[in-house]
Order: sequence, then structure tokens, then C-alpha cells
Amino acid sequence: MLSAAAFVFPPDSQIWRLSRENALLLGGPAAAILQVAHPEIAAGVAAHSEFRQDALGRLRRTLDAVYTITFATRAEAEAMQKRVAAVHAKVRGSHPVAYDAFSPSAQLWVLATLIGVGTQLFEQLVSPLSVAEREAHYREMRVFGSYFGLDPAFGPQTSEEFRDYYAAMLAGPELASIPLCREMAWAVAVPHAPVFLRLASRPLVGLMAELIPAPVRERLGFRSTKSSRAIFAATRGVLRGFLPVMPGALRFTRPYRKARQRN
Repeated sequence: MLSAAAFVFPPDSQIWRLSRENALLLGGPAAAILQVAHPEIAAGVAAHSEFRQDALGRLRRTLDAVYTITFATRAEAEAMQKRVAAVHAKVRGSHPVAYDAFSPSAQLWVLATLIGVGTQLFEQLVSPLSVAEREAHYREMRVFGSYFGLDPAFGPQTSEEFRDYYAAMLAGPELASIPLCREMAWAVAVPHAPVFLRLASRPLVGLMAELIPAPVRERLGFRSTKSSRAIFAATRGVLRGFLPVMPGALRFTRPYRKARQRN
């Protein structure tokens, strides 16, 4: 058995509490769409990612990195950090805008989407977060971001400052400011391949739209409709009722359950 000190984050951390929930995976597409709404990220993804041809493979690699940093030991997280850095070192260019995977502003926005969408879904499906819990989660997410190259001293330092930053980004002119952002957003929402994923994604576009805040949603060409709001409300109601009685083997992610067995 490993001690709590062996892990990047202790078992009683807020990041474990939120990230263990399988239900939060519902927000994955919305977070990814918000990420490519940033011009630098859209340009990097378009030029260096194979998600159009291998959406499931990219999803698996992304989740592997996220869950390793969150639930693994410090040694395992540091090994993942090196692998991610090696991949990101190749991601830089100048068309249609200058981009670099190590751009602090772009990295901060990626982290912001994970925090924004993740906490939104957790509070809607599981439980409200207190001010102290939000602050603890934000501090832990800044440590999490450091494993992907983001300096913890860059950007908002408190959850309150983060709230202001996130709101300003959503309302500001940068997101979805070039046509490529919209193209990449729809490629994420409805992947070209595999075919079954493309077909399965189309009915879920409305649910994704409900998790993408306005006005970015409208700029990217997604719409909140009476139907999508009703479907989202029904889905939220069902999950809120079912999650408390769901067996842990179904409710919680496998990396979390594995980590608990090691602790």
C-alpha cells in the first residue's frame, strides 16, 4: 500500500473528488470545443493533431494523461509530464496565427475549460461546492496544470480571480475570432471518423451546446433550443437521481478506483 504522500494529490483532495465522477465525461466534448475556440489552440490542433482520423485514439491519450497526473504517483506523473512535453515541443507554427503549445495564455485557457465545465457539471449533477472547496480545487488544478507546462504563477491566483478571468474570456473578442475556430469546433462535435462515432455524435450536439456558454456558443454556430434545453434538463434530472445509488464500479472512473486500491 502506498502512502498519501506518494501521490501528486492526496485521496481527500477536491481534484480526486471531482475527477473520479464518470458523469463529468459528458462535459469532455464541450471543454474540447471551448479549447479550440481559442485561435492559437485551433491552429495547433488543425496542424498537428490526427483527431479527424482518430478521434477515439486522441480521446484515450488525453484521458490517459489527465487521469495519470490526477490519480497516479509522483513518479508516474513525472514520466507522463516528460511524454507530454515531448509531444508538445513539436507543436508550433505561424499560420493562420502564431501558435506554440507552450504559450502560457493558450495553456491557461485549456486549464480554464477543464475547471469551468468540470465544476459546472459537478454542481449540476452531484453537489454544490462551497467557497472553500472551490478554492481548494482551483489551487489543485494549478498544480495539475504545471505538469502540462503552465507556470502556476501565471494568470489568476484564486478561484475568485479565475471566475473573473473566465467570464472576461467568454465575453471578450478573442474566442472564435477566426473561421478555423468554428471549423475545428464542429470537427470535435461531429468527428469525421470513425463512422459510428460521427453518427452517435449528431444527436448529442444539442447537449454539447447547453454546456458551451454564450456568446461563444453562437459564434461557433451552436444553438440552444427549447428541445436541447429540455433534453439537457431531463438528462440532468435522471443523473442527479441515479448517481447517489449507482455502484462505485459504474459511478467512478477506473483510474480513481485503482488509485484507491493502492492507497
